[in-house]
Amino acid sequence: MKSIIAQASLWLFVLLSFAVIMSGCSQPNSTVAVENFDPSPRSESGKVSDASDRSARKRLWAGDFSRSNWRSQWHIRSQGDWGWQNATITADPEFSQVLRVRYPAGSASPAVNRKTGAPLGGVQFYADLNLAPQDSLLLSYYVRFSQDFDFVKGGKLPGLFGGTQTSGGNDPDGTNGFSTRFMWRRDGKGEVYAYLPTSSHYGTSIGRGNWYFTPGTWHHLEQQVDLNNPDQKNGRVQVWLDGKKVLDQSNLQFRTTEKLKIEGIFFSTFFGGSDQSWATPKEVTVDFTNFSVNNSSDKIR
Repeated sequence: MKSIIAQASLWLFVLLSFAVIMSGCSQPNSTVAVENFDPSPRSESGKVSDASDRSARKRLWAGDFSRSNWRSQWHIRSQGDWGWQNATITADPEFSQVLRVRYPAGSASPAVNRKTGAPLGGVQFYADLNLAPQDSLLLSYYVRFSQDFDFVKGGKLPGLFGGTQTSGGNDPDGTNGFSTRFMWRRDGKGEVYAYLPTSSHYGTSIGRGNWYFTPGTWHHLEQQVDLNNPDQKNGRVQVWLDGKKVLDQSNLQFRTTEKLKIEGIFFSTFFGGSDQSWATPKEVTVDFTNFSVNNSSDKIR
């Protein structure tokens, strides 16, 4: 009898152990958990946040400076360009080839050059990238200020544009243009410097000091522009620096007509500013590379 009880106890132990093992196998293991895990942080509404949303968008155009005919790849317009003597292609260990822009000592804006004969620093051109005009675009590129860069009072960096009234102190009227260049300010403060129909003589400063540029460091800049409905002030600008969102400005007006759209990249960079107080005291450079534009489904309609 004791032998029968012992055997029964042994079988009961085996059956219970098997049940425990099978129960454990029915739960997700670590591999399955990793495969099903979405690392993208979400908002309270459950929407996937910026990083994954931006990476999922379709790339419409990409351009670097590795080819000798890079200008044709950009489809640069024949008007509004200047300063090519300040632009050279140079080797870089991180990005192979970069566009290095030179700002001679004493140089500021083209306006200062015309008024005083000061050196002309920087470069400017309009590139439509051979794309159809868009209501929304995400611009991305890398920028590096030279190690000895003195930010002085400020200067311009590339952004997006539409139409022809985009700079020079001439405010657009809602039908003829807009632009969203970046700017650096004193001590490396960043901002979007936008020409809008709501601007009052020169551009509108958006988000000044929300981020800082560091000399000698590559920064990844991203700018998303969503144009407004013509009868509403529901336009939007968002900015990411090195993958972190640093600006989200809504309730903007870029246009009063559907005909005005984003047409491409406004590559515009110089110190200034409308007078000599903006000029760089010494020759410095800024490097640019790996430009791209993606479509944007993150509309605010």
